Amino acid sequence: YHVSAVPGDVFYNSFLMGLSSVPAYYWLYRYGDKLGRKKCLLALYTLTIASLFAAWFDSRGTVIFSAVTIQLLAFVTARSCMLAIASLMYLYTSELYPSSARSGLIGLSSMIARAGAILSSYVLVLDAYDPSLVYIICIIAGALAFVLLSRLPDTTGITLPQTFAECDEVFRGERDLQDISRVA
Repeated sequence: YHVSAVPGDVFYNSFLMGLSSVPAYYWLYRYGDKLGRKKCLLALYTLTIASLFAAWFDSRGTVIFSAVTIQLLAFVTARSCMLAIASLMYLYTSELYPSSARSGLIGLSSMIARAGAILSSYVLVLDAYDPSLVYIICIIAGALAFVLLSRLPDTTGITLPQTFAECDEVFRGERDLQDISRVA
């Protein structure tokens, strides 16, 4: 996140943003396998969207509490969740692809993510025109990711599909991922 946009001391805010990686990775270590990858990602996206809403409403002066405290807490929470999402998404996407094409498709996914990262720097420019646009775009992107992710199967504890035919059966609902793990 754009640390200088958060109210308060820039150095203190940078320290808190860096420190936010600790709870993110601890949470993944603790709950990544217990809850499942999909449930963890959905929970993290929900918390990210809620944090962005809190920061957005607080930036508009509609919250009773201290503006600096609420907005800083919202930004730190959202950043922590996004770090966890990025880490877990690499694992989750690698488990969705069949073994026969996994490395190429992960490279393609990484390239698309890099293009998104490049475009995100232009979203910050919109802050000069209307600060609400940045929040709206991030909230819509998070909600879209949530909806698309909710349509994918969970991959925790299963044998990975080996071919596109197995993936096709899974995504069409003809066969569950658990059936593949029993066959293998």
